[in-house]
Amino acid sequence: MPVALVAETRDVAAAVAHAHVPSVVTLDNGQCSVRSFLQARPSGVYTCARAKTRTVGLGPLDHLSKVIVDWPFHVHRLKTSLELKLHNAKYDTSKLSRFQMATERLVTAVLKQWQATTTTETMDGMLSVLWYPLPESTNSGYGLAVHLCSMPQVQSTTSTLLVYGEGRENARCKHSKWIDDRVPLERHRAHVAEKRLGPIDEILLRRAGRDGDQLLLEGLVTNFFVVCEDRVYTADEGVLEGSVRKLVLDACRELSILVVLEPPKLSERTLWQAAFITSVVRVVMSVTRLVWEEEINGHEVMQEWSIPSDTCDLVQRIRDHVSMHCMCLE
Repeated sequence: MPVALVAETRDVAAAVAHAHVPSVVTLDNGQCSVRSFLQARPSGVYTCARAKTRTVGLGPLDHLSKVIVDWPFHVHRLKTSLELKLHNAKYDTSKLSRFQMATERLVTAVLKQWQATTTTETMDGMLSVLWYPLPESTNSGYGLAVHLCSMPQVQSTTSTLLVYGEGRENARCKHSKWIDDRVPLERHRAHVAEKRLGPIDEILLRRAGRDGDQLLLEGLVTNFFVVCEDRVYTADEGVLEGSVRKLVLDACRELSILVVLEPPKLSERTLWQAAFITSVVRVVMSVTRLVWEEEINGHEVMQEWSIPSDTCDLVQRIRDHVSMHCMCLE
């Protein structure tokens, strides 16, 4: 079974033509991870999606939405991220259309190759698409690359979060530069984990609120939610709108669960009924503990708080709805 497949082109016009589809390359070395794939190329806008790689009979391009969970969301994310990176300048519509078509050709080629060479019946795939700027000497402006590997397996059903780091600028833009920017935060997470002799699964970014309160925004690669008084709270401004975040909000609407688009406040943690994070890999994962540092008498003191385990069963209802109604494609 291939560890990862990659297709790439710097000639979008040629990729759009039926006669030319770039070769699909198999990776079976240290460059097979999504992180290595992105860091090996110029920084650009990207998206990661869950692919139901064992779907039988991959059809035409307009059938990708039956193979990739919420494919239209990911196409829209690429386009809007590119415009945000260009400081809200509208990228040429005709170029975007060609870029989307070229992307779908490469994605289709990679998925077909994966289905032809993979024997695993149940494993979902992790599909990543990168649009990156080319040197100024080229005419096409942007290159594109597609990467597909097996979906990473989650080793735990709950998580511990470290509240640390300020919210990022231009958070709505999903850009691979964030992988390098977050390295100092990841090092601090490792340091705290070693200090407390226990794992830290994710960092929770925050910003200062009134009266010194901490407003909890998002994880490095996740969105963050809190259940309080049978309502779901999650930040709306200053966060990346993740694809599973959208599925959760859709589930809440269909389940008649009230959503408050405001960042949860650390000071109100005693009122929380539950908390969870979302991502393409984790889907919906409960948060059972928060860790943060406070300055007390001139010293940094580690604080921890245990979060109830979904006593109202609301998180499980959302998780089941996302899994049953949104993750299972025809």
